[in-house]
Amino acid sequence: MRRLKQLLDTGNTVLSGWCGITDPRYLEAVAEYDFDALVLDMQHGFFDETSIQNAIATLVARGKAPLVRIPIQRWDTASRVMDFGALAVIAPMINTAEDARAFVSATRFVPLGNRSYGPRHAASLYGIGTEEYLSEFDQCSLALAMIETREAYQNLDDILDVEGIDGVLIGPGDLSISFRQNPIPDAYGVDTIDVVKDIVKRCKEAGKKTAAFSFNTVTANMLNGLAVDIISVGLDVTYLSDGVKSHLSGLDFR
Repeated sequence: MRRLKQLLDTGNTVLSGWCGITDPRYLEAVAEYDFDALVLDMQHGFFDETSIQNAIATLVARGKAPLVRIPIQRWDTASRVMDFGALAVIAPMINTAEDARAFVSATRFVPLGNRSYGPRHAASLYGIGTEEYLSEFDQCSLALAMIETREAYQNLDDILDVEGIDGVLIGPGDLSISFRQNPIPDAYGVDTIDVVKDIVKRCKEAGKKTAAFSFNTVTANMLNGLAVDIISVGLDVTYLSDGVKSHLSGLDFR
C-alpha cells in the first residue's frame, strides 16, 4: 500500500501497465513483468464489480499497485473500488471544477468529502487495521482527474485548485480529438504536444501529480523526459499482439 506513495515521494517514475481484459490468469501473467502498477480499465475495458474486486486482490498479492479507471461520472463506482483496495481512482472527462468536486466527494472521507465508511475489506487486503488505513488513506491513495478535452484544459487551474484532487492523467487520444475536432486521434501530435507540456508544467507548479498513457517506448521516454510521475506503457491488446507477432515473425514457412 505504501510503495506507490514512496515511489512518488522520492521522485521515481511509476511504470504502469494497462488492462481491460478480466481473465485472472492473464492479469497474473502481466503482473509478473517489471511494472510498479497496473491500470484496470472499467471505462473501455470489461471489468464489472466482481471482476474488478478480484483483479485488485490479484495485483496486491503480487506487489503491484492497483489503479482503476472508472466509467464516466460513476461516483458510486469510485467509492466501491476504493473499498476494494484501489490505490488510485482515475475519473475520465473531468471538465470543470464542479466535476472535480463531485469526484472528491466520492473518494474522500469527511471532512474533505462524503465517502461512506466501509474500509474493512481494503484494510484487510493490505494486512492493516481500519484505523491505520484511515490515517494513511489520503497519503496512500490518489484521485486522478483525466484531462482530455479543450474544456478541461481551459479549466485546468480551477480543477487543480480543488482540494482532494491529487493530480491528473492526460488522455492524449481524446485530447487530440477535442482540439482537432476530428474523431481520429493523433495522440501527442502537433496540435496538442505543447498543451501536454503545459499541463505537466502547471501540475508541477500546483504541487500535483501527473500521469499519462503512452502507446510505445518512444512516447514513454518522451513523457519521462517531461518528468511525468506515472507513465503507462501499452495496453493489453498490444501486449498480446506484440507477443504473437514475435513468435510468427521468425517463421520461414509463412
